[in-house]
Amino acid sequence: MPEDVLWPAEPHTLAKHAILRRYLQAWLPILSHQLAKAPRGPREFLFVDGFAGPGEYQGGEPGSPIIAIKAALDHSVQFPVPVRFLCVEQDAARCEHLREILDRHKNEIAQSKNVRLTEPRCGDCDTVLAELLDEIESRGTQFGPALAFLDQFGFSAVSMKLVKRILAYPQCEVFLYLDYKDMNRFITDPAKSAGFTRTYGGEEWRGAIQLPESQRRELLLGEYKKALRVRAKVKYVSAFSMFDNNNSLLYWLIFCTNNLRGLEEMKKAMWKVDGTGGFRFSDRDNPAQFKLLNETFDQRWLAEELSDKLTGMTLSVSDVREHVLIQTPCCVFKDALKFLEYSDPPRIEVVSPPAARRRGSFKEESIQVRFV
Repeated sequence: MPEDVLWPAEPHTLAKHAILRRYLQAWLPILSHQLAKAPRGPREFLFVDGFAGPGEYQGGEPGSPIIAIKAALDHSVQFPVPVRFLCVEQDAARCEHLREILDRHKNEIAQSKNVRLTEPRCGDCDTVLAELLDEIESRGTQFGPALAFLDQFGFSAVSMKLVKRILAYPQCEVFLYLDYKDMNRFITDPAKSAGFTRTYGGEEWRGAIQLPESQRRELLLGEYKKALRVRAKVKYVSAFSMFDNNNSLLYWLIFCTNNLRGLEEMKKAMWKVDGTGGFRFSDRDNPAQFKLLNETFDQRWLAEELSDKLTGMTLSVSDVREHVLIQTPCCVFKDALKFLEYSDPPRIEVVSPPAARRRGSFKEESIQVRFV
Protein backbone atom coordinates (compact mmCIF):
# COMPACT_ATOMS: atom_id res chain seq x y z
CA MET A 1 0.00 0.00 0.00
CA PRO A 2 1.40 3.46 -0.86
CA GLU A 3 2.45 5.55 2.14
CA ASP A 4 1.86 9.01 0.66
CA VAL A 5 -1.54 10.66 0.25
CA LEU A 6 -1.09 10.66 -3.54
CA TRP A 7 0.84 8.18 -5.67
CA PRO A 8 1.45 7.63 -9.41
CA ALA A 9 -1.28 5.95 -11.49
CA GLU A 10 0.10 2.81 -13.10
CA PRO A 11 -1.03 1.71 -16.59
CA HIS A 12 -2.99 -1.29 -15.30
CA THR A 13 -4.82 0.98 -12.83
CA LEU A 14 -5.88 3.27 -15.68
CA ALA A 15 -7.11 0.24 -17.63
CA LYS A 16 -9.12 -0.95 -14.62
CA HIS A 17 -10.70 2.49 -14.31
CA ALA A 18 -11.50 2.51 -18.02
CA ILE A 19 -13.47 -0.71 -17.54
CA LEU A 20 -15.38 0.81 -14.63
CA ARG A 21 -16.20 3.92 -16.66
CA ARG A 22 -17.44 1.97 -19.67
CA TYR A 23 -19.51 -0.35 -17.53
CA LEU A 24 -21.23 2.48 -15.69
CA GLN A 25 -21.83 4.43 -18.89
CA ALA A 26 -23.66 1.42 -20.35
CA TRP A 27 -25.37 -0.04 -17.29
CA LEU A 28 -26.51 2.99 -15.28
CA PRO A 29 -29.14 4.24 -17.78
CA ILE A 30 -30.44 0.69 -18.30
CA LEU A 31 -30.84 0.04 -14.58
CA SER A 32 -32.27 3.52 -13.96
CA HIS A 33 -35.04 2.92 -16.52
CA GLN A 34 -35.75 -0.51 -15.02
CA LEU A 35 -36.15 1.04 -11.56
CA ALA A 36 -38.38 3.80 -12.91
CA LYS A 37 -40.77 1.20 -14.38
CA ALA A 38 -41.05 -0.74 -11.11
CA PRO A 39 -44.33 0.00 -9.25
CA ARG A 40 -42.57 -0.13 -5.88
CA GLY A 41 -39.09 -0.12 -4.47
CA PRO A 42 -36.04 2.18 -4.33
CA ARG A 43 -36.03 5.45 -6.23
CA GLU A 44 -32.27 5.56 -6.63
CA PHE A 45 -29.33 3.32 -7.50
CA LEU A 46 -26.36 3.13 -5.11
CA PHE A 47 -22.70 3.09 -6.17
CA VAL A 48 -20.32 2.24 -3.33
CA ASP A 49 -16.59 2.86 -3.72
CA GLY A 50 -15.28 0.89 -0.75
CA PHE A 51 -11.61 1.89 -1.17
CA ALA A 52 -12.08 5.35 -2.63
CA GLY A 53 -8.60 6.75 -2.07
CA PRO A 54 -7.80 10.48 -2.28
CA GLY A 55 -9.82 11.11 -5.46
CA GLU A 56 -6.84 11.73 -7.73
CA TYR A 57 -3.34 10.50 -8.51
CA GLN A 58 0.01 12.24 -8.38
CA GLY A 59 -0.19 13.23 -12.03
CA GLY A 60 -3.69 14.68 -11.64
CA GLU A 61 -5.48 11.66 -13.09
CA PRO A 62 -8.95 11.17 -11.56
CA GLY A 63 -9.46 8.41 -9.01
CA SER A 64 -12.30 5.90 -9.13
CA PRO A 65 -14.86 8.09 -7.26
CA ILE A 66 -14.50 10.93 -9.77
CA ILE A 67 -14.50 8.53 -12.72
CA ALA A 68 -17.75 6.98 -11.49
CA ILE A 69 -19.43 10.32 -10.73
CA LYS A 70 -18.40 11.79 -14.09
CA ALA A 71 -19.77 8.72 -15.87
CA ALA A 72 -23.20 9.78 -14.58
CA LEU A 73 -22.71 13.56 -14.70
CA ASP A 74 -21.50 13.63 -18.30
CA HIS A 75 -23.89 11.01 -19.65
CA SER A 76 -25.86 12.02 -22.72
CA VAL A 77 -29.00 10.51 -21.16
CA GLN A 78 -30.91 11.94 -18.22
CA PHE A 79 -31.65 9.10 -15.81
CA PRO A 80 -35.25 8.81 -14.59
CA VAL A 81 -33.83 7.48 -11.30
CA PRO A 82 -30.60 9.05 -9.98
CA VAL A 83 -27.41 7.38 -8.75
CA ARG A 84 -26.30 7.96 -5.18
CA PHE A 85 -22.54 7.78 -4.61
CA LEU A 86 -21.07 6.61 -1.30
CA CYS A 87 -17.28 6.76 -0.92
CA VAL A 88 -15.45 4.97 1.91
CA GLU A 89 -11.77 5.55 2.66
CA GLN A 90 -9.86 4.31 5.71
CA ASP A 91 -6.91 6.72 5.65
CA ALA A 92 -7.88 10.04 7.26
CA ALA A 93 -5.56 12.21 5.13
CA ARG A 94 -6.77 10.60 1.90
CA CYS A 95 -10.39 10.91 3.01
CA GLU A 96 -9.90 14.65 3.61
CA HIS A 97 -8.24 15.05 0.22
CA LEU A 98 -11.17 13.21 -1.37
CA ARG A 99 -13.58 15.68 0.25
CA GLU A 100 -11.63 18.56 -1.29
CA ILE A 101 -11.75 16.92 -4.72
CA LEU A 102 -15.50 16.29 -4.45
CA ASP A 103 -16.05 19.92 -3.40
CA ARG A 104 -14.78 20.99 -6.81
CA HIS A 105 -17.76 19.20 -8.38
CA LYS A 106 -20.41 20.35 -5.88
CA ASN A 107 -22.13 22.85 -8.16
CA GLU A 108 -22.15 20.44 -11.08
CA ILE A 109 -23.61 17.69 -8.87
CA ALA A 110 -26.25 20.01 -7.40
CA GLN A 111 -27.50 20.86 -10.89
CA SER A 112 -27.56 17.25 -12.10
CA LYS A 113 -30.61 15.02 -11.99
CA ASN A 114 -28.40 11.98 -12.47
CA VAL A 115 -26.27 12.23 -9.33
CA ARG A 116 -26.78 12.31 -5.57
CA LEU A 117 -23.76 12.43 -3.27
CA THR A 118 -23.40 11.16 0.30
CA GLU A 119 -20.68 12.63 2.50
CA PRO A 120 -17.59 10.37 2.30
CA ARG A 121 -17.13 8.08 5.27
CA CYS A 122 -13.70 7.65 6.82
CA GLY A 123 -13.26 4.11 8.02
CA ASP A 124 -12.56 0.49 7.16
CA CYS A 125 -14.70 -0.63 4.22
CA ASP A 126 -15.81 -3.92 5.75
CA THR A 127 -16.79 -2.22 9.02
CA VAL A 128 -18.55 0.77 7.43
CA LEU A 129 -20.59 -1.36 5.04
CA ALA A 130 -21.44 -3.91 7.74
CA GLU A 131 -22.76 -1.09 9.93
CA LEU A 132 -24.75 0.32 7.01
CA LEU A 133 -26.27 -3.09 6.30
CA ASP A 134 -27.05 -3.58 10.00
CA GLU A 135 -28.84 -0.24 10.06
CA ILE A 136 -30.85 -1.05 6.92
CA GLU A 137 -31.83 -4.48 8.21
CA SER A 138 -32.90 -3.06 11.59
CA ARG A 139 -35.29 -0.74 9.74
CA GLY A 140 -36.59 -3.59 7.62
CA THR A 141 -35.69 -1.78 4.38
CA GLN A 142 -33.73 -2.90 1.33
CA PHE A 143 -30.09 -2.27 0.43
CA GLY A 144 -29.55 -1.25 -3.16
CA PRO A 145 -29.94 -1.79 -6.03
CA ALA A 146 -26.20 -1.25 -5.85
CA LEU A 147 -22.79 -1.80 -7.38
CA ALA A 148 -20.01 -2.16 -4.80
CA PHE A 149 -16.60 -1.41 -6.28
CA LEU A 150 -14.20 -3.03 -3.80
CA ASP A 151 -10.79 -2.12 -5.17
CA GLN A 152 -8.75 -3.12 -2.13
CA PHE A 153 -5.01 -3.07 -1.64
CA GLY A 154 -3.87 -6.68 -1.35
CA PHE A 155 -6.40 -9.45 -0.87
CA SER A 156 -7.66 -9.64 2.72
CA ALA A 157 -9.65 -6.43 3.27
CA VAL A 158 -12.86 -7.73 1.68
CA SER A 159 -14.40 -10.64 3.56
CA MET A 160 -16.52 -13.32 1.94
CA LYS A 161 -19.14 -12.47 4.57
CA LEU A 162 -19.42 -8.90 3.27
CA VAL A 163 -19.72 -10.03 -0.36
CA LYS A 164 -22.45 -12.47 0.66
CA ARG A 165 -24.41 -9.80 2.54
CA ILE A 166 -24.33 -7.37 -0.38
CA LEU A 167 -25.33 -9.94 -2.98
CA ALA A 168 -28.19 -11.24 -0.83
CA TYR A 169 -30.16 -8.19 -1.96
CA PRO A 170 -31.84 -8.05 -5.39
CA GLN A 171 -30.06 -6.17 -8.17
CA CYS A 172 -26.79 -5.85 -6.27
CA GLU A 173 -23.38 -6.49 -7.83
CA VAL A 174 -19.79 -6.60 -6.61
CA PHE A 175 -16.73 -5.73 -8.69
CA LEU A 176 -13.63 -6.60 -6.69
CA TYR A 177 -9.87 -6.90 -6.87
CA LEU A 178 -7.58 -9.66 -5.62
CA ASP A 179 -3.82 -9.03 -5.65
CA TYR A 180 -2.33 -12.33 -6.79
CA LYS A 181 1.25 -11.10 -6.29
CA ASP A 182 0.59 -10.54 -2.58
CA MET A 183 -1.29 -13.82 -2.28
CA ASN A 184 1.59 -15.73 -3.84
CA ARG A 185 4.11 -13.86 -1.70
CA PHE A 186 2.38 -14.35 1.67
CA ILE A 187 0.65 -17.72 1.34
CA THR A 188 3.36 -19.49 3.36
CA ASP A 189 3.37 -16.82 6.12
CA PRO A 190 1.37 -18.08 9.15
CA ALA A 191 0.73 -14.47 10.18
CA LYS A 192 -1.32 -13.95 6.99
CA SER A 193 -3.43 -17.11 7.26
CA ALA A 194 -6.34 -15.38 9.01
CA GLY A 195 -6.54 -12.91 6.12
CA PHE A 196 -6.73 -15.72 3.58
CA THR A 197 -9.45 -17.49 5.57
CA ARG A 198 -11.43 -14.25 5.88
CA THR A 199 -11.21 -13.72 2.12
CA TYR A 200 -12.35 -17.24 1.22
CA GLY A 201 -14.71 -17.76 4.13
CA GLY A 202 -13.00 -21.12 4.69
CA GLU A 203 -9.71 -23.01 4.68
CA GLU A 204 -9.61 -24.39 1.13
CA TRP A 205 -6.91 -21.90 0.11
CA ARG A 206 -4.42 -23.93 2.18
CA GLY A 207 -4.32 -26.54 -0.58
CA ALA A 208 -2.23 -24.09 -2.64
CA ILE A 209 0.59 -23.72 -0.11
CA GLN A 210 2.67 -26.67 -1.33
CA LEU A 211 1.85 -26.33 -5.02
CA PRO A 212 4.18 -24.96 -7.73
CA GLU A 213 3.32 -21.43 -8.81
CA SER A 214 1.39 -22.28 -11.98
CA GLN A 215 -0.84 -24.75 -10.10
CA ARG A 216 -1.10 -22.44 -7.11
CA ARG A 217 -2.73 -19.66 -9.11
CA GLU A 218 -5.20 -22.16 -10.61
CA LEU A 219 -6.29 -23.40 -7.20
CA LEU A 220 -6.47 -19.95 -5.60
CA LEU A 221 -8.69 -18.55 -8.33
CA GLY A 222 -10.78 -21.69 -8.74
CA GLU A 223 -11.50 -22.05 -5.03
CA TYR A 224 -12.32 -18.37 -4.67
CA LYS A 225 -14.85 -18.49 -7.50
CA LYS A 226 -16.31 -21.66 -6.01
CA ALA A 227 -16.62 -19.93 -2.62
CA LEU A 228 -18.43 -17.01 -4.26
CA ARG A 229 -20.94 -19.38 -5.85
CA VAL A 230 -21.42 -21.63 -2.80
CA ARG A 231 -21.03 -19.25 0.15
CA ALA A 232 -22.09 -15.92 -1.36
CA LYS A 233 -24.72 -17.53 -3.63
CA VAL A 234 -23.48 -15.65 -6.71
CA LYS A 235 -25.11 -16.85 -9.92
CA TYR A 236 -22.58 -15.40 -12.38
CA VAL A 237 -18.88 -14.97 -11.63
CA SER A 238 -16.49 -13.65 -14.28
CA ALA A 239 -12.75 -13.37 -13.63
CA PHE A 240 -10.16 -11.52 -15.68
CA SER A 241 -6.41 -11.44 -15.14
CA MET A 242 -4.05 -8.50 -15.48
CA PHE A 243 -0.42 -9.00 -16.44
CA ASP A 244 2.59 -6.69 -16.35
CA ASN A 245 5.01 -5.99 -19.18
CA ASN A 246 7.05 -9.05 -18.20
CA ASN A 247 4.00 -11.31 -18.60
CA SER A 248 3.73 -11.87 -14.85
CA LEU A 249 0.27 -12.18 -13.33
CA LEU A 250 -0.50 -9.12 -11.18
CA TYR A 251 -4.10 -9.50 -10.04
CA TRP A 252 -7.60 -10.68 -10.78
CA LEU A 253 -10.63 -8.51 -11.41
CA ILE A 254 -13.72 -10.45 -10.39
CA PHE A 255 -17.26 -9.43 -11.23
CA CYS A 256 -20.18 -10.93 -9.31
CA THR A 257 -23.80 -10.52 -10.39
CA ASN A 258 -27.11 -12.32 -10.46
CA ASN A 259 -28.19 -10.40 -13.58
CA LEU A 260 -27.27 -11.83 -16.99
CA ARG A 261 -27.55 -8.41 -18.62
CA GLY A 262 -25.12 -6.99 -16.08
CA LEU A 263 -22.66 -9.78 -16.92
CA GLU A 264 -23.05 -8.97 -20.62
CA GLU A 265 -22.35 -5.26 -20.11
CA MET A 266 -19.28 -5.97 -17.98
CA LYS A 267 -17.88 -8.31 -20.62
CA LYS A 268 -18.47 -5.67 -23.30
CA ALA A 269 -16.57 -3.17 -21.16
CA MET A 270 -13.68 -5.63 -20.77
CA TRP A 271 -13.51 -6.24 -24.51
CA LYS A 272 -13.51 -2.53 -25.34
CA VAL A 273 -10.61 -1.86 -22.98
CA ASP A 274 -8.58 -4.92 -23.96
CA GLY A 275 -6.76 -2.95 -26.62
CA THR A 276 -4.24 -2.58 -23.79
CA GLY A 277 -3.32 -6.22 -24.40
CA GLY A 278 -3.20 -6.88 -20.69
CA PHE A 279 -6.49 -8.55 -19.83
CA ARG A 280 -6.94 -12.27 -20.20
CA PHE A 281 -9.91 -14.44 -19.53
CA SER A 282 -9.34 -16.76 -16.60
CA ASP A 283 -12.35 -19.03 -16.36
CA ARG A 284 -11.60 -21.88 -18.73
CA ASP A 285 -7.94 -21.61 -19.68
CA ASN A 286 -4.84 -23.35 -18.52
CA PRO A 287 -3.58 -20.71 -16.03
CA ALA A 288 -0.05 -21.24 -17.34
CA GLN A 289 -1.23 -20.21 -20.82
CA PHE A 290 -3.66 -17.32 -20.38
CA LYS A 291 -4.98 -15.99 -23.68
CA LEU A 292 -5.50 -12.40 -24.72
CA LEU A 293 -9.15 -11.62 -25.42
CA ASN A 294 -8.81 -9.80 -28.71
CA GLU A 295 -6.03 -11.98 -30.11
CA THR A 296 -7.61 -15.37 -29.47
CA PHE A 297 -11.34 -15.40 -28.85
CA ASP A 298 -12.70 -14.24 -32.21
CA GLN A 299 -15.95 -15.39 -33.82
CA ARG A 300 -14.27 -18.26 -35.69
CA TRP A 301 -12.90 -19.57 -32.39
CA LEU A 302 -16.36 -19.23 -30.85
CA ALA A 303 -17.98 -21.06 -33.76
CA GLU A 304 -15.68 -24.04 -33.19
CA GLU A 305 -16.30 -23.89 -29.45
CA LEU A 306 -20.09 -23.89 -29.87
CA SER A 307 -19.96 -26.68 -32.43
CA ASP A 308 -17.76 -28.78 -30.15
CA LYS A 309 -19.75 -28.25 -26.94
CA LEU A 310 -23.33 -28.14 -28.26
CA THR A 311 -23.44 -30.81 -30.98
CA GLY A 312 -26.69 -32.76 -30.78
CA MET A 313 -28.50 -30.01 -28.86
CA THR A 314 -31.36 -27.75 -29.98
CA LEU A 315 -31.33 -24.32 -28.35
CA SER A 316 -33.04 -20.98 -28.88
CA VAL A 317 -30.90 -18.01 -29.84
CA SER A 318 -31.59 -16.71 -26.34
CA ASP A 319 -30.22 -19.95 -24.85
CA VAL A 320 -27.11 -19.71 -27.02
CA ARG A 321 -26.55 -16.15 -25.79
CA GLU A 322 -26.73 -17.33 -22.18
CA HIS A 323 -24.30 -20.18 -22.87
CA VAL A 324 -21.84 -17.79 -24.53
CA LEU A 325 -21.97 -15.28 -21.68
CA ILE A 326 -21.59 -17.84 -18.90
CA GLN A 327 -19.33 -20.48 -20.43
CA THR A 328 -17.02 -18.50 -22.78
CA PRO A 329 -15.01 -15.27 -22.72
CA CYS A 330 -17.21 -13.81 -25.47
CA CYS A 331 -20.19 -11.47 -25.36
CA VAL A 332 -21.25 -11.44 -29.04
CA PHE A 333 -22.05 -14.62 -30.93
CA LYS A 334 -24.35 -14.20 -33.96
CA ASP A 335 -21.47 -14.06 -36.45
CA ALA A 336 -20.34 -17.41 -35.04
CA LEU A 337 -23.81 -18.87 -35.74
CA LYS A 338 -23.68 -17.41 -39.23
CA PHE A 339 -20.30 -19.04 -39.81
CA LEU A 340 -21.70 -22.42 -38.73
CA GLU A 341 -24.77 -22.09 -40.96
CA TYR A 342 -22.62 -21.22 -43.99
CA SER A 343 -20.19 -24.10 -43.35
CA ASP A 344 -20.06 -26.86 -45.97
CA PRO A 345 -21.79 -28.94 -44.84
CA PRO A 346 -23.77 -26.68 -42.45
CA ARG A 347 -23.11 -27.39 -38.80
CA ILE A 348 -26.36 -25.87 -37.55
CA GLU A 349 -29.94 -26.15 -38.75
CA VAL A 350 -32.67 -23.62 -38.00
CA VAL A 351 -35.78 -25.44 -36.82
CA SER A 352 -39.04 -24.17 -38.38
CA PRO A 353 -37.53 -20.84 -39.49
CA PRO A 354 -39.80 -17.78 -39.84
CA ALA A 355 -41.02 -17.30 -43.40
CA ALA A 356 -39.18 -14.01 -43.92
CA ARG A 357 -35.89 -15.13 -42.35
CA ARG A 358 -32.70 -14.70 -44.37
CA ARG A 359 -29.96 -17.29 -44.14
CA GLY A 360 -27.31 -16.24 -41.60
CA SER A 361 -29.72 -13.97 -39.71
CA PHE A 362 -30.46 -14.64 -36.03
CA LYS A 363 -32.32 -11.50 -34.97
CA GLU A 364 -35.22 -13.25 -33.25
CA GLU A 365 -34.27 -14.59 -29.80
CA SER A 366 -36.87 -17.35 -30.11
CA ILE A 367 -35.35 -18.94 -33.24
CA GLN A 368 -34.46 -22.58 -32.53
CA VAL A 369 -31.03 -23.79 -33.66
CA ARG A 370 -29.98 -27.45 -33.86
CA PHE A 371 -26.22 -28.12 -33.70
CA VAL A 372 -25.41 -31.03 -36.05
